[in-house]
Amino acid sequence: MAVVLTISETVTGSNVSDSLAGGSTGLDFGQVTNGQFAPLISQAANTGHQDIFIRHDAVVDPITDVKFYISQFSGVYGGANSAATDFTTLSNYGAADAGANANNADGLSRGLHIDMDWQVSTANQFSYSREATGQKRIFGKTYTGKDGLSLANAFDMHVDAASYWNGSSEIDATTPVTGKIGKSSDTVLGNRGHIRARTYLHTAAVDGGILQFDVVASYAYTA
Repeated sequence: MAVVLTISETVTGSNVSDSLAGGSTGLDFGQVTNGQFAPLISQAANTGHQDIFIRHDAVVDPITDVKFYISQFSGVYGGANSAATDFTTLSNYGAADAGANANNADGLSRGLHIDMDWQVSTANQFSYSREATGQKRIFGKTYTGKDGLSLANAFDMHVDAASYWNGSSEIDATTPVTGKIGKSSDTVLGNRGHIRARTYLHTAAVDGGILQFDVVASYAYTA
């Protein structure tokens, strides 16, 4: 029997279902302004991010080999150019990212960034120093040969993304493992993958309009 993922904006929510330009549904990061990031609350305080929770309906075994990559938008396109162009643009943004500040204070950050530590502090979230630990990744930027632009080069879900929802609060999994999400009762591996995401735009960006892309979560399971 197939194992089905639920990818939601809240810890117990349904699959993401924001209305997107073109008529598809998915996740809308909102508007990002040159030299900033989205979702944005306060740039000075480094606040604002998109929570993404991943869980599954397996009843015997965990899912394993959980990875993330981006691909060309597969829905009904409603952006400013084309799905292929948007994928190239986002990929190039990541490859050219030259930022040093989590809040884009230098205006050099760009592309889609994820932070895979569900408990990271507000001050430290999306910090560039976290790339060395594997907790932060930028799609299109290469880390030991992987750039997050294909399944073959997908980013592993970091061990610190694993959490456990006990019905009333989110707590740390007791012994999480990279790339694994346990079944609903699994306190050891955790029953959630919890990542944070932001889109960044550099100060010198000149192309505006809606940009659309897919973020793909791949995984393996035992029937």
